[in-house]
Amino acid sequence: MTHSEGDASLSRRRKVFTVKASPFNAIKLDLALILIVGIVVLVTHDRLVEHQLGQLLIVAGYGIAAMLWIVVKTRRVLKNIDQTVSSESDVSQSSKNG
Repeated sequence: MTHSEGDASLSRRRKVFTVKASPFNAIKLDLALILIVGIVVLVTHDRLVEHQLGQLLIVAGYGIAAMLWIVVKTRRVLKNIDQTVSSESDVSQSSKNG
């Protein structure tokens, strides 16, 4: 095997893990961050507040706030997708009629 053959074999494309572009990628990132922070809150909530009711309020409050955040962001993305699809269909219909 010559030197140039070795270089050619090293320059082959490697299969890499990629995520297809999606409007939901930002929500996936938010969800990952929410889960990481949620685990930290779950582990440290007993050190933040001594009373069990306070601990429950911290964990439940974080869970509800995280849920609302994800729901609002998802609805916003879906609304943008719907507007994009409807505007594209309007353009395609006007080009067919024109």
